[in-house]
Amino acid sequence: MMEHGDWISITEAATRLTAAGDAVDRSTLSRYLKQHAEALPLRRSGKSNLVDYEALVAHRGENIRIRTVPVEPTAGERVAKRPATRFAGSQSDGAARKAQADAELREMDVAERRKELTPTSEVDRAGRDAVALMQSAFERAIETEAATVSLKYGWDERTVRIALKGFARTGLDVFHREILGRLDALSRTGETAGQGETDMDALHS
Repeated sequence: MMEHGDWISITEAATRLTAAGDAVDRSTLSRYLKQHAEALPLRRSGKSNLVDYEALVAHRGENIRIRTVPVEPTAGERVAKRPATRFAGSQSDGAARKAQADAELREMDVAERRKELTPTSEVDRAGRDAVALMQSAFERAIETEAATVSLKYGWDERTVRIALKGFARTGLDVFHREILGRLDALSRTGETAGQGETDMDALHS
């Protein structure tokens, strides 16, 4: 019998946090709980692990690495609240994508500091492939979104497409530089570590 706290599953906790503005998925939250297992112990209930939601909210609120991201409004809410703003949907989507990218970069930074990332050629290749896939996905999405926005608001489709491409290009350029910069840094770190081990072996041989 659980006497204190609001003990819920990790999945439900991730859903509640996201709804409250702290955007996080189950896998990311699970890693967070493992990293802070001492402060946020889990309780077993059948096949599920439960976490004290009240303690989790308090802990994430005190963690300076966590920035609360406003929950993205629906398309209807965007139109109702900002009827005079052009391309409101595209700007909100871009802000949400930037927030998600920032969160992923922070996770990579934490993992790098904790030595949880292994700088291997596979990781490097996967990262560069992911960047290329994201660029391709945005290009395909722009065509559909441009037509949808044009029909919905009566704007010129060509003008909308140009604007969306500009937004996407700016965001992707920043993301591309950040990811490739980190991959290059990881590769250099791996090479330095490998050279250090080689030198140590030579000294002991």
